[in-house]
Amino acid sequence: MAQTPPDPEQLAQQLVMSIQALEEEIARGQNNLQMIEVQMQRLAETTTAVQELKHHKVGDEIMINIGSGVHLYVKLIDPKHVVTSFGAGFAAQRTLDEALKRFEEQQKQLTSIAQRQQEQIQNSQTRIEDYRSQLNQLIQATQQPPPKTE
Repeated sequence: MAQTPPDPEQLAQQLVMSIQALEEEIARGQNNLQMIEVQMQRLAETTTAVQELKHHKVGDEIMINIGSGVHLYVKLIDPKHVVTSFGAGFAAQRTLDEALKRFEEQQKQLTSIAQRQQEQIQNSQTRIEDYRSQLNQLIQATQQPPPKTE
């Protein structure tokens, strides 16, 4: 028994739905990339601030950002250590070099995550191009007149 060819209209609908799903996936991926970029920027700013602490000594007065554009002048008590959060409300005191090493590791992780996300976006874009090509071929095939039978 011969298989009947798929209904062109149904096939076209499936291709359109697949394209829409992939476009949504790309939008989510691009949103994730933006969030990763923000995290990387904040981490770079934090790294710079911690590096600057190496140039200060006990008793130096510095200005720190406490959020929302608010700054505070403080005198350094221990410019050789910082307190870093490691999740779930916990924090630990680290030397500046330990903190900088941790920031470098975090930056590498974020870079790796961003690269994987970019690859997923590229794969989705390639699949969309393939689906659009199939859809165009399907449309062209349905617009051609049927062959003449004599």
